Amino acid sequence: MDRKAFTKALATRLYPILRAEGFRGSGSTLRRTKGLVIHVFNVQGSSDATTCYLNLGAHLLFLPMPGGGQPDAEVLKEYQCVFRDRIDPPTGSPFGWFYGNTIEELNEQIEYICDHWPIYGHAFFDQYSEYPQSFLALLNKVDATAVHPMELLTLARIAKHMSDHARSVAFAQEALNRCPERATGLRAELEQISKMTTVD
Repeated sequence: MDRKAFTKALATRLYPILRAEGFRGSGSTLRRTKGLVIHVFNVQGSSDATTCYLNLGAHLLFLPMPGGGQPDAEVLKEYQCVFRDRIDPPTGSPFGWFYGNTIEELNEQIEYICDHWPIYGHAFFDQYSEYPQSFLALLNKVDATAVHPMELLTLARIAKHMSDHARSVAFAQEALNRCPERATGLRAELEQISKMTTVD
């Protein structure tokens, strides 16, 4: 079997489930917009032409995309989202979802994906379901000392948008403590936030 057969089966059996949950689109990418929140589902073919990846992304309309630029909810790609993950195949298939050598093997994969979407798909998107509630919960549970400086910049921007300037500054300052000097662009963004006051 090949990617065309696999994606056609996904479109026939999985996509109706996603559309019932508010996703729109066709082809390899579907999107759902809920206020300021954008959810992205994407099928990415692998280089070996025998497997694919099921990518998940979440973004907020006020956040710049990695690498710069403001998001467009109509065309945002999964790799442009600040929150990303994948639905992994069952144990024993670490390199993507195998298309299968037969229609029976393909159908087994599709059936597994559809059956487990409420577990794995929802587990990711439910973390970023509603703004601001879901993201406030995210900020409340984060251990800033264990988060990469780039991720702390994202969290600082979210806190700033929520007018939680004290937490925004705290995230930025923690990131600066661990940000390499050579990361000049990242440091400049963090320094700008760290100079805010709680009454800005």
